[in-house]
Amino acid sequence: METIEKIEKLKKERKEIIEGSSKKRPIDTYIDKETSQISNIYHTIVTDIKEETKDVKTFTLTADKDSPTPHLAPFKAGEYITIHVTVKSSPVTRAYSLSSSPSLANKDIYKITIKRVENGLVSNYMLDEIKVGDKLDVSKPAGNFGYNPIRDEENVIAIAGGSGITPFMSLAYAILEGTYNCNLTVFYSVRTYEDIIFKSEIEEINKKKKNVKFVITLTREEKEGYLNGHLTKEMLEPFIKEFNTVLMCGPKELYRSMNDILNEFNIPRKSVHYENFFVEYEPAEKTTYKLKVVMKDKVEEITCKNDETLLVAMERAGIKAPSLCRVGECGYCRSILLDGKVKMIGASLKKAEAENDYIHPCVSFPDSDIVLRLDI
Repeated sequence: METIEKIEKLKKERKEIIEGSSKKRPIDTYIDKETSQISNIYHTIVTDIKEETKDVKTFTLTADKDSPTPHLAPFKAGEYITIHVTVKSSPVTRAYSLSSSPSLANKDIYKITIKRVENGLVSNYMLDEIKVGDKLDVSKPAGNFGYNPIRDEENVIAIAGGSGITPFMSLAYAILEGTYNCNLTVFYSVRTYEDIIFKSEIEEINKKKKNVKFVITLTREEKEGYLNGHLTKEMLEPFIKEFNTVLMCGPKELYRSMNDILNEFNIPRKSVHYENFFVEYEPAEKTTYKLKVVMKDKVEEITCKNDETLLVAMERAGIKAPSLCRVGECGYCRSILLDGKVKMIGASLKKAEAENDYIHPCVSFPDSDIVLRLDI
């Protein structure tokens, strides 16, 4: 009898402990106190704008000391931030790789380098309208592109086209500052000498002749000291070792041509990593569908062309839909498809998400009239 009483007493005590723990507010726990201090949005001021080429500018963003986020989050070379701007009354976002040394984040500084895109809504706005002193809201750094000392080999070959040089500048600085212990050779392809972004910085780094080297090839011009033409196997061969990691950032045409060359070196696909910053889809026939957006306190009915993503259609209509990477990888824009069919390009959906009708609007093109639920 005494044993039974002891057991019942222990059961009661255990129940009280469990109930007491469940009533505890999450903010009272140590980990939540720490994570609650990490902001999703940082308030910055444009403190410098440098014209790199006729259609490329580098923007220096410094933490707004008078805002709720007087300090910026640290980042790894290869990560990006998403800027939030309002263009023509529509709230829009765009993701840009950080082009500065990660150490500058300790001084509350980010740098992004933006190339003008033909008919580009945000790129044209940034290059034509933004000036020193303007304020910009940006996301915390994110992304999985770049060098990983646990995963990658010591010999790193980076292949960049056009503005795809940006994450590799950040990586070069990180290596020179001792953050990573590896050798980096950057093959940088541009049309002409005048199209070279970070020209003076690259020249300065090459003079140091340490474990970072830039090899520039001009595809539409011949100039002493530079390679001429598109990248070839012969250009890469002197820098290929027994074990290599290859990082690529640039247009898809560059990826396709380089994959053929890398196959000749027998570099395994697991050792090749790409930065994906574009979504391509060309429907057989262009048409326009109805898009009904169900939000917490309202419903809006708009139109969506089948050659534009649901996210772009919502932004065009002034709906502040959630977005971050804009290429279907981060899952931040994840929403529920209540009705209709979509063509989703390259989304990283988990099986459970797909089975419960989740989609990523940033890479979803309508294939019928759509009813979409946003958690906003």
